Amino acid sequence: MLRLAEELLLLLIDKTHGDLASVPEVPLRYALAGAVLMDLALEERIDTDLEHLFIVNATPAGDELLDPSLAEISDTSDMHDAGYWVKYLARPAVADGLRDRAIDHLVEKRILKRDRGNLLSLARRVVHARRYPMVDGRAEREVELRIMGVLFSDEIPSPRDVMLICLVDACGLFERLLSRAEREEVAERLDLIHRLDSIGRAVFEAISDAGIAQPGERRDGRVPGAVTADMRTRALAAQPLANGGGIPLVGNALSMRGDLVAFLARQYRMLGPVFRVRAFSRAFTVLAGPDANKLLQRKGRTLFRNLRAFEGVARAFEAHRLVLSMDGGDHFQLRRVLKHGYSRAYMLKRVAESSDIASRVVNGWPIGRPFTVMPAMQRIVGEQIGQLCTGVSPGACLTDLAHYLERTLAVRALHRRPEVMMKTPRMRRARKRIEVLVDSVVQAHAPEYRTGKERDLIDDVLELHRTNPQLLPEHDLLSACIGPFIAGLHTAASVSAFMLYSVLRHPEVETRMRPEIDELFANSGPTAEKIGAMDVAHRVALETLRLYPVAPVALRQAVNTFEFGGYTVPAGTHVLVATTVPHRCAEYYPHPERFDIDRYTPERAEHHTFGVYAPFGLGTHRCLGDGFAEVLMVMTLATILHRVDIAMAPPGYRMKIDYLTSATPGSSFRIKVLGHRG
Repeated sequence: MLRLAEELLLLLIDKTHGDLASVPEVPLRYALAGAVLMDLALEERIDTDLEHLFIVNATPAGDELLDPSLAEISDTSDMHDAGYWVKYLARPAVADGLRDRAIDHLVEKRILKRDRGNLLSLARRVVHARRYPMVDGRAEREVELRIMGVLFSDEIPSPRDVMLICLVDACGLFERLLSRAEREEVAERLDLIHRLDSIGRAVFEAISDAGIAQPGERRDGRVPGAVTADMRTRALAAQPLANGGGIPLVGNALSMRGDLVAFLARQYRMLGPVFRVRAFSRAFTVLAGPDANKLLQRKGRTLFRNLRAFEGVARAFEAHRLVLSMDGGDHFQLRRVLKHGYSRAYMLKRVAESSDIASRVVNGWPIGRPFTVMPAMQRIVGEQIGQLCTGVSPGACLTDLAHYLERTLAVRALHRRPEVMMKTPRMRRARKRIEVLVDSVVQAHAPEYRTGKERDLIDDVLELHRTNPQLLPEHDLLSACIGPFIAGLHTAASVSAFMLYSVLRHPEVETRMRPEIDELFANSGPTAEKIGAMDVAHRVALETLRLYPVAPVALRQAVNTFEFGGYTVPAGTHVLVATTVPHRCAEYYPHPERFDIDRYTPERAEHHTFGVYAPFGLGTHRCLGDGFAEVLMVMTLATILHRVDIAMAPPGYRMKIDYLTSATPGSSFRIKVLGHRG
């Protein structure tokens, strides 16, 4: 049987947008605290009278959702009423931990699903069957059905359902679940139910005594008004300026074009978790540190919208939008459709093919003649992405794709180049060749050509277009089909190059990797199981991503005013969440400038502290293909080191970084092949 806290959270799942619906935090914490007390009462561990809540049986219930609270009540000699304990257990450290544990339980029970961006949704069979999976030998009717059955009938409710309805009402959830007319229809019934349970009344009284606003209201009962220009100006002026405002006219632009994360980390250490940066005419409020990451992860969907930095990129492909620039329900639905094709599980099925593709490219590298690494990595990753995700090799079009993407990011996303650069003859030619490539991708996925083949990303994209042309119209098919290349040529190729650099800079790491690489290619060659067993290579990937993250910052716009770090951030503010600043903080990663793969051993596990490791971003826009990319990068590096002996040219080279939307190796990073292995 599910606990009341778990059922309350299930009612909060937004089936359209994914994740928990927005309700005020404090009433939710009070309701979760009340849920624990109610379950303890149902388990006959506690009871109440008009004045006191007292222990009936102090024996643990064997449930980590209940036993910590039972122990706290048992350890107190003073007598208190239920309202006291509701307030006591609603402390953020207790209630937030309870919420997280309850969600983990629901995921373990396969009632909820959590995607790579940490978005929650009901499992498909729960949605369709309206029942939860077998728990303790029985399937339970979905909570919303049970509650509505109680409210809209004259049946005598069970004590459990009475308690649950009191909790739902305490959170203000009926405003979301019922129309105004329906709420008026059940008002008398709801009042009657409230009188049936003393702890339910205590939850309401505790909320009322604390003066906590119900959803959509302030403490004075008025709906919040819009933030005025004067209020916004005062709030932003209170925030400290990074580097005192930087250089006149230029601001912090030059510092941010160098090592962006290092610059933001320095400002964080000097100014705290909230400060302002300027780049020419643009200004951002920076939120930095683990607490900022927790805010983005837990409240990002209600506080922020994507700043739409990629809208210009979408226009470059003549699309209405990209998944990168979307928010809300459509974004959630599109991510769910794309999830399979970008998943770790899909990539693990194709590791042997991935290695074969990389081998063919590497075998063509010249011996003894230095060449630039980034284009070479783009060739490998572009071919892998093309053949594994779209079923088509990009071939000669790959150079056009890479050029078109890099120019588009520079002009439309970063505004570093004038708009006229989008209209050069080379850009027009590249665009036409991309259109030809997409036509071949679509044709290759005609039903008659897909029999017996592994379902890939393009199959999912085309099915979505057929079944929901409003969500994915024909006009957006080109950008959807190019999407894997957009991700691969810029991010996966860059990180693969950084991984190769890190290994060449630290030959002792390559020595530690060698036994794993030899085992990977022994006997039948690469398999999912062998890749999964590559501990050293996995830690090389983790440390490379710490130093050279895929998504160093998140650009957002605040859509609701909020308080953070002692400052007010008004609605409408352009926000930069510096998600990877903790990567450079010595309190989380000792000697953060050092490449140290042992940070990720079970004994140290420095990345496991919540909020301090976020190389792929956080929240609703976390990189959808992070698991896919990690397997691809490990497989690519292992294949290169298996096939050839290489050295940096010149020896001892120090990496120079270019920044597009993330770190990219500079063109001065070159290597040469010393010879083929085996």
